Amino acid sequence: MKKGLKDIILDDQGEKIISITPIDSEGADENVRNNFLELQLVMATSSINHEYARMEFEDTQSLERKEELLEYMHDCREEYFKARENLERINPHALKDFEEDLIRQKRVILSQYNA
Repeated sequence: MKKGLKDIILDDQGEKIISITPIDSEGADENVRNNFLELQLVMATSSINHEYARMEFEDTQSLERKEELLEYMHDCREEYFKARENLERINPHALKDFEEDLIRQKRVILSQYNA
């Protein structure tokens, strides 16, 4: 299996941002490619949602809201790791590259949010 082709996407500051593309777009069954892309989207969405919930958790004083956020963050983690496990079965090398991109993306987004 060929390692993924990455589209180089840069944000306004010239930082690389996440590129969600199927790793083996040639030769792989369309269902496999769609599943791969869906898993990447679940990981990215749940990861970012978890971070925003964590930031809100730090800022809120309401114990009731904190409990809601803790439950939501737990759900986000479960979704992320379920998708991660499935993606690792499909292509562990692609997972590694994707998570590195996701970490860079979160750093850019969250540093802009906190600025």
